[in-house]
Amino acid sequence: MRLRPVRVFCFHHVSDVFEPETMWECDWMQTEVFKKRILTLKEKYTFISLEEAHAHIANDRFRVNNFAVLTSDDGWASLKNILPWLAEEKIPITLFLNPMYMDGKHFQSRDSEVFLTKEEVADLTERYEPFITIASHGWSHEDCLKMSMESFKDSVSKSEEYLTPMKGKVPFYAFTFGRHTTKQLEFLEQHSLVPVLIDGIVNYDDASCIHRECIDDGRIS
Repeated sequence: MRLRPVRVFCFHHVSDVFEPETMWECDWMQTEVFKKRILTLKEKYTFISLEEAHAHIANDRFRVNNFAVLTSDDGWASLKNILPWLAEEKIPITLFLNPMYMDGKHFQSRDSEVFLTKEEVADLTERYEPFITIASHGWSHEDCLKMSMESFKDSVSKSEEYLTPMKGKVPFYAFTFGRHTTKQLEFLEQHSLVPVLIDGIVNYDDASCIHRECIDDGRIS
């Protein structure tokens, strides 16, 4: 019997109403659409944490269960609309965060953007333990392909230093836009961080990185 794949899903904004001042249309899902989509997936898959999934991918010789994982990138404040509901449904989620924005900075100079603060993340991981874990998406949302190696190393190091003391931190790193270089992959491996991509691929037995599928209403980003 061949291994069944582990599917890892990624999304961004979820809210009742699209707000162009604070959201990106390509990364947005209406709340009820999101819930319906997740419940449909839950009928077919057993949702597990990202850490559990990585262990299955690394160690399973035979996999008869249909496993899935839920992740979210960027740490938008709109996540507060659905995180309590996910915990009620006992669906784990890993939030990939940019620490720079957790302290009140902005992404692409849009003053109206709103991200989860450090205090809010701490409260959520405490309140909904063990269903919410956190990991790095880089210090800021820069395209890794456009960064020098030194800038990339600095971004990873600053992000890890900021997030590691926080509750629920797990050793994964999600590349912005899913883009990366071989040297960047090697750097993460040297620092015991598992690379996470968005490339539409499902996971079988290659534990060197985690592949994800985007379930936003718009394009992959």
